[in-house]
Amino acid sequence: MSNSNELPPVDELDNVILLSADSLRADRVHSSRNGVPLTPNIDELAEDALEFQPGIASGPSTQDSIPSMLTGRYPSEFDEYGLPSAGTPPLTIAEELSNRGFSTGGLSQNNFTARRYNIDRGFEYYDDVSTEARKENDRGVWRLYVRDLIEDTPLMQAALRANKLSMEHLGRSLFHRDEGGEIITDRAIDWLAETDGPQFLWVHYMDTHHPYLSPTHIQQQYGRVFSKKKIKQLSQKARNSQDEITDEDIPDMEYVYDCTVRHVDDQIGRIIDYLRAEGEYENSLIIVTGDHGEGFGEFGKFGHADELWDTLIAVPLIVRHPDGPSQTVDGQVPLRLLRDSIVDGTGFFELTDGGSDYIYTEAPDYRDDLQGVRGTEYKLIDSGGERIATRLVDGDEEIIPVDEIPDSERERLEAELDREFETIRVASDVGRREFREDLAALGYLDE
Repeated sequence: MSNSNELPPVDELDNVILLSADSLRADRVHSSRNGVPLTPNIDELAEDALEFQPGIASGPSTQDSIPSMLTGRYPSEFDEYGLPSAGTPPLTIAEELSNRGFSTGGLSQNNFTARRYNIDRGFEYYDDVSTEARKENDRGVWRLYVRDLIEDTPLMQAALRANKLSMEHLGRSLFHRDEGGEIITDRAIDWLAETDGPQFLWVHYMDTHHPYLSPTHIQQQYGRVFSKKKIKQLSQKARNSQDEITDEDIPDMEYVYDCTVRHVDDQIGRIIDYLRAEGEYENSLIIVTGDHGEGFGEFGKFGHADELWDTLIAVPLIVRHPDGPSQTVDGQVPLRLLRDSIVDGTGFFELTDGGSDYIYTEAPDYRDDLQGVRGTEYKLIDSGGERIATRLVDGDEEIIPVDEIPDSERERLEAELDREFETIRVASDVGRREFREDLAALGYLDE
């Protein structure tokens, strides 16, 4: 791999492969547990790639990050969650590449990447949690028919109780099929094998999202095996009963999370191995990242609530381009530049000298009143008019008084924080009930 910034147009590539993992923290890459690496496949890819430490998500949740990743826009440039109608500005990565002759396939089991939010724009093949996808692929659609049949009847209450018991003891839902990383990877590889010509593949893995379920053989590598019931109980505490979390629970939570990181790494390795076996690795652009991070008690937060700490917005970012630089950059870049980097060969590739000085992040104003700017040493957060400052040193973050930021730096952070957006109307027709169902399906509400 050369170190030239003069990249050929994307049309000359065999494949563009975007592999993202939900809730994947930056500090889990190049890390180990009990002497066993967590991400050996990602680490190997990084040796032959451009890596930024860290990538910075546009916000602390999938709802903030995914539309921004796919379009290059800030979350607040949309008037609510979702994307506009297909073919209207801004075009997504998939639409841009489809227009250039790429076959396009996307796979994600996160409810907030479903096609009813128009996240499927530009994808010829899109495997999501929607009824349409289940019908197209003949996968468990009968479960949805049964649920619709008993909706608003006493049977539904009984089914909800049975589902809760199933989730607590078995770690799986009666309403949704188990669509873990191995199954998703099988489908992704099948799509690659069955599709001719240049391909754009996006796989978004959910295993690293709570409840952090991983195969037994993965846990055995790290020395402890947790039952699905135990893992589910830990997850329930983190989401709904954080005041019940004990000091002993936190290491267990991180342990089961780390096992899911290794599981996703194994699946990423399978896709890379497939590209190598087919002779397509050398001329493929491969990007590995996360959509946001995850908290394990830092700043008193678990999971990924609306906060802008680095534990929630700092993610891995590895960009392997056949003609791009192979280097590690000790500097930050915004994930928002993903689209420009893929489509135009700009974005990340123009920031190899040290990354971005300042990156704007937010939970958009249609959902919360939270904005932040991350500099290279300091961060300034505005939470409903209250200013919070942090210092960033050697991968750690600590809250400090705002007046401890040097005046010139504080003025620059404040200037970067002061933004106004002209919003674009999204086209998703999702009511409050459907939105709450998506939250419930991801474990944030009781169904």
